[in-house]
Amino acid sequence: MKILCEVQVLNRTTQANRTPRPVKSTLAIGYKQSARDSNGNNKKELEMVLFTPQAKAGTRYKVLDNIHCVHTKFVLDGKATIGFKQPAENLLIKCDPIQLKGFLQTLKLGMEGKDAINLRLNIANTTAIPQKSQPQLRMTINKRSEYPIKGFPRTLKSLTIKNIQLVKLSFEICTLRNLTTLDISGNKLTKIPKELGRLSLTTLHLSNNALGELNDWCWLRGSNLRASLCELDLSDNGLKYFPPDLVKLDRLVTLNLNHNNLTYLPFAIRRLQKLRSLHVSSNKLESLPVSIEDLHIDLLDVWGNCFKGFNMEAARKQLKRPTGGCTPAQLWLQAARTVASQKLPYSESTLPAILIELISEAPTCLCGKLCYAMEARDLLKRVMQPKFTNIKNLTYSREHQIYSDVVICGSNCAAYQQLKSLFTLLVP
Repeated sequence: MKILCEVQVLNRTTQANRTPRPVKSTLAIGYKQSARDSNGNNKKELEMVLFTPQAKAGTRYKVLDNIHCVHTKFVLDGKATIGFKQPAENLLIKCDPIQLKGFLQTLKLGMEGKDAINLRLNIANTTAIPQKSQPQLRMTINKRSEYPIKGFPRTLKSLTIKNIQLVKLSFEICTLRNLTTLDISGNKLTKIPKELGRLSLTTLHLSNNALGELNDWCWLRGSNLRASLCELDLSDNGLKYFPPDLVKLDRLVTLNLNHNNLTYLPFAIRRLQKLRSLHVSSNKLESLPVSIEDLHIDLLDVWGNCFKGFNMEAARKQLKRPTGGCTPAQLWLQAARTVASQKLPYSESTLPAILIELISEAPTCLCGKLCYAMEARDLLKRVMQPKFTNIKNLTYSREHQIYSDVVICGSNCAAYQQLKSLFTLLVP
């Protein structure tokens, strides 16, 4: 009888493991034909053979009068131990419980001298059970010649295709359902197929491509991708604006937008509440949105941007605004503001999608109210210095003072009055 199992060999004399960890093995038991006895009958000696990757020819153990112990307490869990006297070794076996019970039963019958169909194996000619090849989980392609002609293994979990001048991402890659890590940096991609959004990727590296040419971001709307993606690298892609659908990647932890042409970050970035690392160095940012204060970021890298100074012109225009009453907000906007201010729970089953986006992404006034369909005069650029209260590490050019953009919901709000008093002191 032969079984496929995992075995760890322990030497009782030295207390050392001959195999440092359980290895996939074949364990066989049967009779070995030996020389004839004095009566002319063939002798049959019961033996056990252990085949491992290190001992492909097999290690043989005599069974009769050579068993030191057999521990079967955890046989229902597929675990057992067989100890031999010579050599003084224990075989720690892990196997399918049904197969293991059958093997131990065969061992018992052999030791009792009873014949069993499983003991008719000629142990001298036995071989290891061929093991199926391990499924391929990773693949790295660094040359065009390494690109698989017959397709990709369906078992892949990690795929890297770097610096091979790839101009199109094949649809086949979008069908690799087990894929969690995809790195296609250093190519010439201008578009990502929307089918990629069906994959449950956790890490996606797209640096050094040309995705800013077409600005097609429909693949970011895939429900599986939105629910799983934790790390995204879009550095050096010629991006001229922040892709709007990025803010819907609710599980995003790391976002790299270095070496692009971004001029602003949206107020809706406050939706990325799980974001811990934001890299936007070497862009063309003039300021940061005040909503950056709503994030709890471990590392914010804004090095190499062209931050501009305090906007005195905006302050002068703000002072000239009328201070009359404002039109009451629509009922649905008031309801959305209430949900946001009271931090009430909501989901797609309780609120329309447009209201969820409003509550999650719309700018907020310094007074805390949601702003919707704001006018140009309500957006004040570079008028405040952010406090970075929730930013643990900030990397920026010391010669540039960082200012933030703010939104004012109306001339009657408390924030407007505070800014007016401040600007009165600053502007003669």
